[in-house]
Amino acid sequence: PAQIMFCTLNTHKADMDKLLGAQIGLEDFIFAHIKGQRKEVEILKTHDVLGLTITDNGTGCAFIKRIKEGSLMDQTKMICVGDHIETINGKNVSECRHYEVAKMLKDLEKGQMFKLELVEPMKAF
Repeated sequence: PAQIMFCTLNTHKADMDKLLGAQIGLEDFIFAHIKGQRKEVEILKTHDVLGLTITDNGTGCAFIKRIKEGSLMDQTKMICVGDHIETINGKNVSECRHYEVAKMLKDLEKGQMFKLELVEPMKAF
């Protein structure tokens, strides 16, 4: 269970419009997306807004739900929808809710470099 990042309905892809919620039916298939490869990325915060929407699975796994087209994060090709945000500048955020992680990212100073350690969902198909 600690390896599960999030679950989707009826798709093996990290499709954030298909996240498991209360809408499950008897004919639905549930796909569990588990932790895959780790990656580190350093980013210069050039804008106040990074262009991310963050959500969590309710058990300490904040992940990227959307990336706004044309945003700073969209230009950083290593960062993808579905990536779990594990650390921000070396601070472990694995036990934080999505709104806490979003606030930490928002509070980073413009013009400064910051480092994210991410875990991407394992690619199974």
